[in-house]
Amino acid sequence: MELHDLPSDTAQWLTAVRRQLRFYLKTWRFVGLLLFVAVVDIAVTALNIAYNSAGSSAGDYLYNAIGAMPTFGVIVGAFIGGDALAMDFGSGTGYFMLVLPVRRIVLLLGRYAAAFLAAFALILVYYAISLSGAVWFYGFLGVPWGDVVESIGIAALFALAVLAAAFLFSSFFRSPAISIVVTILALFLAFDIVDGILSITTVEPWFSILYAGQAIALVFEGQPHETIVRVTAARGLTIRSWTPYVWEGVAIMVGYLVVCLVLSAIIYQRKESKG
Repeated sequence: MELHDLPSDTAQWLTAVRRQLRFYLKTWRFVGLLLFVAVVDIAVTALNIAYNSAGSSAGDYLYNAIGAMPTFGVIVGAFIGGDALAMDFGSGTGYFMLVLPVRRIVLLLGRYAAAFLAAFALILVYYAISLSGAVWFYGFLGVPWGDVVESIGIAALFALAVLAAAFLFSSFFRSPAISIVVTILALFLAFDIVDGILSITTVEPWFSILYAGQAIALVFEGQPHETIVRVTAARGLTIRSWTPYVWEGVAIMVGYLVVCLVLSAIIYQRKESKG
């Protein structure tokens, strides 16, 4: 086959998207995450309805219901994108994939698009279940749909940022399993611990993806940029609970998206696969 007979980059990109989506379905990864998100969110919504936890308004209810989205987003992003690039290194399957006449950047972007489609579908399921609770308490017209659309848009951006970070971690490793574990530890546990440590300092965790993720729910109920709670102790201790401005959270997400995706593309382009 001559060079001009090869499929275009667009056709190869679409093929990469389709193959990656089939991979998520074939390995039951998407179904498992769907059940996880649905069961947890249905349970929480059912408890809110059973105990009449409506909040002071529809916005207040959604602020609390959507507040867990960063945690779900990081878990979903880690499992969806944590091994997206690592699968091509250290195995015979990956070796034969990378020697095909397709540019690596096209393959990466195809997998990234597929990962986003899968993650965004799970996000929409989360929103649909949470919104059912708001409609139950306040009716369809009582829901602030403009804020809902804005929140979904920010959640989509958050998914893109988390997936970009997951792809970056994935590009460093040759074992898909290790890559997923490290991604979860780095994006969830590490940032959660750092955020906790910084709560007793005056340093705002502006570099934390979890900190930025608070913007997803903040569109429903504005919060002060810094909440300070004083805990009485022998010497006294000030604990700060930081909340970003919505624009600040969005800016941090964009930074993660651009930096992590560019770095992962550079590493993926230069790294060798061992078949």
